[in-house]
Amino acid sequence: MSRTNLAWLLVILGGIVEVCWVAGLKHADSLFLYTLTILGVMFSFSAMIMACKSIEVGVAYSVFVGIGAGGVVLGEMMFFNEPVSIIKISLIALLMVGVVGLKFTSNEQDEKTVKTLSKDLGIDEIEEDLNELGGGKI
Repeated sequence: MSRTNLAWLLVILGGIVEVCWVAGLKHADSLFLYTLTILGVMFSFSAMIMACKSIEVGVAYSVFVGIGAGGVVLGEMMFFNEPVSIIKISLIALLMVGVVGLKFTSNEQDEKTVKTLSKDLGIDEIEEDLNELGGGKI
């Protein structure tokens, strides 16, 4: 799997986990569920940080937030008895069309900028530390 494909996988997984932890903010009622919520926040943002080292930040973040926003609204309707609304579903579809459009118009040249910022902010060092702990390349 290429580094870019792995980065997109991290964005998608991070977005899906974001849906779960956002629901946890509202519905957690025990220490265990609060702990899962906190772990979800940590995982989703760590996935985004690692993904943004290989793909354009604006597009990755848009996809991440789009999955999160759309997923939360749909999840609330499916699992938590929120009223189903054609307007909400239409707006989520419009959001997803916008996110996909951003993906198709992204400029991979911004990858150099992300790598420079990553180095300047010390994210490279954090990734190296995580690699040493995990025994492999992230």
